[in-house]
Amino acid sequence: MVCVPLDRVIASRLGSGSEELLAALLESTVEGVYAVDGEGRVLFANSAALAALGYGNEDELLGRDSHATIHYRRPDGTPFPESDCPLLRPRSSGEPVRVEEDWFVRRDGTFVPVAYSSAPVMVDRARGAVVVFRDLTDRHLAEAERRRAEAIHASRARLVEAELEERRRLGRDLHDGAQQRLVNVIVALQRVGQHVPDDEARRLVADAVAETQQAIADLRDLGSGLHPSVLSHRGLRAAVSSLTARTPVPVALDLPAARFPAMIEGTAYFVVAEALANVAKHAQASEASVSIVVEGDRLVVEVRDDGRGGATLDRARGSGLAGLEDRVAAVGGTLVVESPAGAGTRLIASLPLAAAVSSRAEA
Repeated sequence: MVCVPLDRVIASRLGSGSEELLAALLESTVEGVYAVDGEGRVLFANSAALAALGYGNEDELLGRDSHATIHYRRPDGTPFPESDCPLLRPRSSGEPVRVEEDWFVRRDGTFVPVAYSSAPVMVDRARGAVVVFRDLTDRHLAEAERRRAEAIHASRARLVEAELEERRRLGRDLHDGAQQRLVNVIVALQRVGQHVPDDEARRLVADAVAETQQAIADLRDLGSGLHPSVLSHRGLRAAVSSLTARTPVPVALDLPAARFPAMIEGTAYFVVAEALANVAKHAQASEASVSIVVEGDRLVVEVRDDGRGGATLDRARGSGLAGLEDRVAAVGGTLVVESPAGAGTRLIASLPLAAAVSSRAEA
């Protein structure tokens, strides 16, 4: 590559008044621009370059060795030898260089991420270079924020998965442990009752059997609230059908027969359970409906009622749905509540199926 002196290029292309025009152009650009002579010393730096590198004025940088000032150290603290420096290559080889991501050292010793181009230019019959660079700080911050958000989402998803697993474990323990022991107590009491001649004693035994049977029913309800075994064994359709069979308000159902990732099935089930609990307690509704459909790569859960409306996600108003919103968000989903006063409530949860599969695989 042949290097043409800078002043000749300016004169031939910009004409008279070129120095003033060039100065205005360099000051108006948002990209940093600086030039070095044949010895690598800084000859010029525009305002954008000074700001990005942390210098108050040009005099603080002019005449200094560019590599030893701007590019002598890597972010991990190790030295950056001149022999490895791409910025110096145009001076030695005459070939331009373009680097998509690197780091410059600022005046205070901190680093600024940059993308730059360096091209050779003749300065006083020696080959120097002009460097044009862009500050990538905003892009790095955006990327860091994206990674932080992904980490938070993954952490929440793991917490939800752990909670669901704990609910399943407690449900199994109640069924296989406490309930079974109470069944054994009932059998023992019934045997005792067969051999008690006194009517009062038999009545007391019968009362004890009835209380124990109620305790078993209570444990079953508790286990169902934790994590119904039917959800694990038979899926969302069977679990929601079983849930709605016990509700005081008639519920129309539109449910898929397919199975989904356990975390999504658990989240969808508790969305329906919480929504129907609100219908029973607060809505004063005469009927409700539950629809669960696959739309693209998402499972959409919709619960409607014809009640008095006024449901809200507002935490300040003590809404029980706010916790449900957190549960849905933890798997990457969204929750919307439409509940105008006097016109019923429509709750819609959209749960990403692909995200649930990938989060389980990563965990």
